[in-house]
Amino acid sequence: MATQPQSPREKQERRARALDQLLRSERRSLLRQARFHSRRDEDAEDALNDACVQFLRFYDGPAGEDALRWMLLVVKRAAWAVGRRASDREARVRAGSAELALTFSYEQMGPEELVERGEDTERVIGLIEGLKPDERTALILLGLGCSYQEIGELRNWSRTKVHRSIKHGRARIRKLLAGGAN
Repeated sequence: MATQPQSPREKQERRARALDQLLRSERRSLLRQARFHSRRDEDAEDALNDACVQFLRFYDGPAGEDALRWMLLVVKRAAWAVGRRASDREARVRAGSAELALTFSYEQMGPEELVERGEDTERVIGLIEGLKPDERTALILLGLGCSYQEIGELRNWSRTKVHRSIKHGRARIRKLLAGGAN
């Protein structure tokens, strides 16, 4: 028996019924999946909501077990996307507040201080460019006000790697400031 093509409205109604059924029976497991893949528990609900919107827009399979598998995958990916957006937002806020702090401190300086600060800045930039990439990244994020934990989350590094990168980067800069070689 051949099925007749569904109109867009019928498809939308079928998706809405399937989603309603899925949420009634599997909401806890979907939220558990979202929490597992979210950086923060607050993001899990957002990830589930995003996945529901995607289900209503794109899912064309049958209801039941197939819908659950599809939704678990979409929830996981939505949790990752929510985490990335939150990290990007936090990084922009940190960068903006660091820039604002620099602006205020520069406004209060005299011309001699500004020239001296500029020369120091150029020297430090040169030293930072001589670091290994991980050391440079860790020290720049630390300078922007990130905690060790935030640096680890942003770069997906272990706590040990964050500590090691900062420690070795600081040591290398001290060595360069003292006039030693790499």
